[in-house]
Amino acid sequence: MNNLSSNQNLRIRILFGCGGTGGHIFPAIALAQEFKKLGNEVIFIGNRGGMEEHIVQEEGFPFRAIKVQKLYRKFNPANLLFPFRLASSWLESKKIMKDFKPDAVICTGGFVSGPVGLASIIMKIPLYLHESNSYPGLTTKFLAPHSRITFTVYDKTKSFLKKSRVQKVGVPLAEKKEKATLSSLTEIGLNPEKKVILVTGGSQGSQAINSVIAETLPQIIKRDWQLIWQTGKQGYSHYANKFSNLSGVYIFDFSPLLSSFYRFATLAITRAGAITIAELEANAVPAILIPLPTAVENHQFYNAREQEKKGVAILLPQAELNTQTLLNSMDKILNNYDFYKNNLESLPPNTAKQDIIQAILKDLGKE
Repeated sequence: MNNLSSNQNLRIRILFGCGGTGGHIFPAIALAQEFKKLGNEVIFIGNRGGMEEHIVQEEGFPFRAIKVQKLYRKFNPANLLFPFRLASSWLESKKIMKDFKPDAVICTGGFVSGPVGLASIIMKIPLYLHESNSYPGLTTKFLAPHSRITFTVYDKTKSFLKKSRVQKVGVPLAEKKEKATLSSLTEIGLNPEKKVILVTGGSQGSQAINSVIAETLPQIIKRDWQLIWQTGKQGYSHYANKFSNLSGVYIFDFSPLLSSFYRFATLAITRAGAITIAELEANAVPAILIPLPTAVENHQFYNAREQEKKGVAILLPQAELNTQTLLNSMDKILNNYDFYKNNLESLPPNTAKQDIIQAILKDLGKE
């Protein structure tokens, strides 16, 4: 990979379209951070009132809001209005592009990518896509034949995008403005000499995971393992009060220390979103992946299956999740820890954002 450097004469304008979930938003943030470092100008288009509106502006990037309607896969009366709403959001996107005059448009997924990508195609502005999941979303499949390059994380994704130019790169990880760091487990009352199990079901938490963790906790303590447990906002008070007297357990709803927790984890029990998986790989943490059953097109299941094939995680479907299956999975990883750890440490370093930017600049003739 060549080193990227700022060049006054080659500065370009990049417009990002993303939204809906962190898995779509944070890869775009990562790329925007890198493009900005090189002296380029960036702007985001996202859904009005979507989580991207807050996140993007908090990161200091210009944001333009459009109104986007979701297309439901099952019958929903709202779908009758979808063509009209799509046309409206496309016109909004087109106006923003006319004003900003981007050299390239990058869409990283979510429904907002539809009208943004469509506007770039019609206006003949080079379009690039990034798909974080092993099974591509509906918007990616629609736009990919018209993109200059579709960047992916998994080899398998290419089989679903046969009419597209595909380049496997990985998940771009954003630079985090950590408000706090953890230098030692003793700061949260844990023993640095003992194994640490990290449990996270996301910022909202997972009732299914939380309830099984609560049932399994006596066995975890009996085995002299420690637990860092993100319950999410729902259920935090209940579990924090119930287990307040237990040593070796740190329970929280949300914490700016979450990135630090990955660094101290022996193994993790998590969902199988793209960003979570990238964090696990970056910190070489073996994991038990419990895909969210309601994830769009079951993409978390496919993500988890690919990680299991790589020998870095165990796939445990939520329908099969109970105390015994969880303990069996934990034992399997811990009894074969060198196997999982070596596989993780053998993965190539994550250079996704640099690789994507280099490929785009080369494609645009701006290297």
